[in-house]
Amino acid sequence: MALCLATAAAAGTIQVVSAGDEFRAAHPRRAARGAGDDFRSTMDQVFGPGRWRQTSGYRSQAEEDGLRRQGAGTVAPGRISHHSIGGPGSPGAYDAVVDSMSPETAAAKLRGAGGFSRVVAEGAHGAQGPHLHIELTGPPARAAAGAVAD
Repeated sequence: MALCLATAAAAGTIQVVSAGDEFRAAHPRRAARGAGDDFRSTMDQVFGPGRWRQTSGYRSQAEEDGLRRQGAGTVAPGRISHHSIGGPGSPGAYDAVVDSMSPETAAAKLRGAGGFSRVVAEGAHGAQGPHLHIELTGPPARAAAGAVAD
């Protein structure tokens, strides 16, 4: 028995880590204000209150996997969507539709206003029609996460 304990002690200690802590360290979020506040404020300034609507925000990994199974054309298996970074109150990406404006025109207008790391006009996929994909997280988080637009 003493020999077994001595062998375990000589082998080193077991380090317990939290996968959630590692994920948060690799995916930093804006700290000053809630990302949702910045998103809504900028959208209201650029397009006007009530002229746009949010169609998607945070998605859990399970929700993202469900969209893949439906053939929604989201990110490839093994990759992390920006929608799955952060949390319900401050996701890494939003999807939105601007009334009476094509996604391409709305994307160009929003890019001109600045404030987001990426704005993409996307076609229909899953239950969504054509829409804007708007990322709030910066390039370092995208590179660290292997995240891509969806």
